[in-house]
Amino acid sequence: MSTAPQTTKTTSYPVPYPMQSRQDIIVAAQLEHELKTLREEYGPVVPAIMPFGEGRAWIAIGYDEVQQVMSDERFSVAKHRGNNYPRMRHSEGHKPPFRLAFDKMDGPEQVARRRVLARHLSVKRVMALKPHTRQVVEDFLDNFQQQGPGADLMTDFVEQVPIAVISRLLGIPDEEKNLFRDAALDLMNGRVTTEAEANKHITTVNDYFDSLVARRRVQPGDDLISALITDVDSGTWDDEELGGVGFVLLTAGHDATASTIGGILYWLAHDPERYAFLRENRELIPRAIEEFLRIVPAGTGTRVRIATEDVEIGGVLVKKDDGIHPVVHPANFDPRIYSDPYALDLKRDEAPHLRFGYGPHACPGSQLARMEIRELLNGVFDRFPRLWAVDNADDWRDQMLLRGPKSLRVAWDQNETGENQ
Repeated sequence: MSTAPQTTKTTSYPVPYPMQSRQDIIVAAQLEHELKTLREEYGPVVPAIMPFGEGRAWIAIGYDEVQQVMSDERFSVAKHRGNNYPRMRHSEGHKPPFRLAFDKMDGPEQVARRRVLARHLSVKRVMALKPHTRQVVEDFLDNFQQQGPGADLMTDFVEQVPIAVISRLLGIPDEEKNLFRDAALDLMNGRVTTEAEANKHITTVNDYFDSLVARRRVQPGDDLISALITDVDSGTWDDEELGGVGFVLLTAGHDATASTIGGILYWLAHDPERYAFLRENRELIPRAIEEFLRIVPAGTGTRVRIATEDVEIGGVLVKKDDGIHPVVHPANFDPRIYSDPYALDLKRDEAPHLRFGYGPHACPGSQLARMEIRELLNGVFDRFPRLWAVDNADDWRDQMLLRGPKSLRVAWDQNETGENQ
């Protein structure tokens, strides 16, 4: 927790702020401006109306306050199960057939599962995936480059790498990806438009992981699912929860990572000087990644928590059964924490960002995401001395908790023989 001085104001609040679920580039810019103004004028925690659900709600938009919501056990992610609680996602009044997974648990049951997962989703396992990741990057870059300048970096490269890497981690054979890939991509990229279609895709992915777990119980491999099954504490997990782990990691390991990488490359493709600087100063890549993770927009993110008792936070009283949404992006721009917070400083060395969350529900795959981003950036830098966007269309995903460019068409330098370089 930061020791920065508190600047909470006592001014009366305006009408509760109406949060929007849309995350297209126009709405997002408006959202960022309004949340900045709210924090400056009213403080780091303000009343809000969530897009869906019922009940009183708040948004935490200060760094310390977001950390507290994410780490304080009095704010529950599990209490709202089955209730029409204030939330960002629209469920059409039905309960989608998502499997119960560790990310929807609190307290001892969450801690027990998280401990086992952390033991196997380790830095050692991540680094063992590095050679495979680099080969995947090279293979997809070959295919991308063959299309010539004007190719779409997002759909033809960025979206392809993470799903290949997370599939290897989970032990999904290459020949089986087509059994669920289209359904998973449609879900992850917000391409479903009806309840029936969403349920169909969720069931397809669930059925695949049910099959995979059953096979790994009989014939374990060197993958993460097998490691969880054969762990001495494997009795902690039942088959449904193991399938839920697969679903959560597949979703987060693809969609969140692809959105982040897309946002980073979008920035660099529109900023040739920074592209050249980072390409020539590769030792700065780890620090630069952290700064990009802090500053590149990724959507509102995280899950609304429910207060299990009255809690004072950010100078206000959040009452029992109130919802509170920790909004990560504005917290990463808190001037109490960061100097010149809206500037991209690739040498910044200040407080850790909150992009991967904080506390017991922090993203368990953060090191995997960092490794993928490093390998992808190095692959692009090795291949293209210069790379730039060939159009300025602000075509970003909307109506998603995550956001990023839908497409990014680029051109690049050629060598003296006229071949694409």
